[in-house]
Amino acid sequence: MKCHKSEQLKFYFDGKLTPSASTELEHHIEQCTFCQEELMRIMEGSPVLDELLTEEMLSPHFTQIVIEEIVVQTKVKARKKDWKKRSIDIMKKTAIAVASLAAAIAFGTMVSPTFANYVNSLFHSVKEVDGGMKNAAVEGYVQTINKQVTDKGITVSVKEVLADPIRLMIIWEVADQNGKKYKLDEVEWLFKLTDKNGKGINPDSKHPDYVPFSSMAWGDNKEYVQSQVDFKEMFANLDDIPDEIIVKMGYSAINNTEGNWNVEFPVDMKKAKGVSKTLKINQEYTSPQGVIIRLNDIVTVPSASVITHEAEWTEQKLKEYQKMVEKTELKAVRFITRMADGVESVEQVEVDEAPELLKNFGIAYDIIDEKGNVVAGYDNLYDHNWNKIARNQVEQSMMGIQHDGPTNKSVMWQGYTPFSSHEKLTFRLHSIYLMEQAQFKAKLDFSKAGKLPITVEDSGSIFTFSDVHLKTSEQKEEIEGILWNGKGAIIKVNGTLPKNMVNAIGWRATDETGKEYDVHAKLGFDYIKNANGQREIKGAIFVNGFEKQPTELMISYKLHERQHHDVNWEVPIDLSLQK
Repeated sequence: MKCHKSEQLKFYFDGKLTPSASTELEHHIEQCTFCQEELMRIMEGSPVLDELLTEEMLSPHFTQIVIEEIVVQTKVKARKKDWKKRSIDIMKKTAIAVASLAAAIAFGTMVSPTFANYVNSLFHSVKEVDGGMKNAAVEGYVQTINKQVTDKGITVSVKEVLADPIRLMIIWEVADQNGKKYKLDEVEWLFKLTDKNGKGINPDSKHPDYVPFSSMAWGDNKEYVQSQVDFKEMFANLDDIPDEIIVKMGYSAINNTEGNWNVEFPVDMKKAKGVSKTLKINQEYTSPQGVIIRLNDIVTVPSASVITHEAEWTEQKLKEYQKMVEKTELKAVRFITRMADGVESVEQVEVDEAPELLKNFGIAYDIIDEKGNVVAGYDNLYDHNWNKIARNQVEQSMMGIQHDGPTNKSVMWQGYTPFSSHEKLTFRLHSIYLMEQAQFKAKLDFSKAGKLPITVEDSGSIFTFSDVHLKTSEQKEEIEGILWNGKGAIIKVNGTLPKNMVNAIGWRATDETGKEYDVHAKLGFDYIKNANGQREIKGAIFVNGFEKQPTELMISYKLHERQHHDVNWEVPIDLSLQK
């Protein structure tokens, strides 16, 4: 039930109440749970709270400070607590209690020894930790490792591990003999996972002794490394995950220094497996474009809630696809890696990219609560600023399995900050992305002085080409903010796509002799939405392989990616049924 005094909290926090009114409200806050929670909400995003939540590791006495200062909802202490004073020193001390209660409310748990351990953990102090990791860390799923190995004056230290049935995350660091931490540029990453009996877990076919980890530098000065493996890709069922996993890390070179660094340690999976839950949904929808979407399930573990969905095409959509493939040719030279008798070789081959590119499709959706608030969102479009619906995603947890079967079936899953604070949610489909043919062509005549820039309108698109720069060396060169490799021509481009088109794909260039060149475009583009809701493209394209100035050049692209909004599908989700 709302407390009428809560209306004074904002004025109190901004320092606009008189001293006597502030004192009176402070006494009230000691007794009122509603006002305590409301004060936490007001403080969200404030410099005081931000400072507390990002400060360095606290002293070993932190637990005692929290116990002394926190307002325990189940038992109100008689002694007076100073919630906020004008003094900066008292404010800092009080903010510890406030921040602790805020975290307790946010993560659905009261302050406990596990929370005290969390604030001394790297999963608290490193800013790049996502909301799902924080949730798991607060609930006590961080395992302290502190194992190290030294060679050639370089020490590799494994600090902490956070693991549940969705992902395993390791935080480690490298330091020299003086304790100075390395910024890692190159490390030969080698990880092996086994059960406690030494049996390998889902080994990679190319390197049978190791599993694929993704790694990135963390921390203000990139002094930590976070390495992660996605269990969802490795195990079909949660029960297949061993109760204990042995991690073996091995390095033969660190920052160009050769050596031997091997670390081995166990990871307990049993606790996290015990609280993991699955909700089977199994709902299906067929869009007007002929895309069948199935919402399979939601798996909730300490660090994430993961939604899995499938998609495939109807028989009619497959017939349309075959017709487009017959009419579209998109030749390109690609380098293919082959293995023969254990020897790896690279071959240069010509391929037709049209069949694969035309298969590409994606979806966008959001998850809303009972009040209509969006609590999570997914967008298959690489530019998440376009729709602005992607939110609360757990980093590095989006995975997919594309099947080359007759129905163009795919399986995708995406992790979010756990939905543990909600019972009733709704899955709402936002849009679908599909490829289609395009016929855009623009002729650039280099033989006439003053011909550029030129503007061409074709197939509903408008593009202006200007500022041609001929790159004559193989060395890397930064032009228009992009680092380009090899010889070729960089051409500045500004364009507007037709309405509901979000991408132009399959760029090619043909000179006056009929020779065709690959054109690299995607990485050189910036995208914005104009006042008419259309996609504008700004940047540069790189015409690969030029060695001399051509007389003329025909620039074209052969595929459009269209966003379809005419979808209507909502699925209710009752998380209380998870088991």
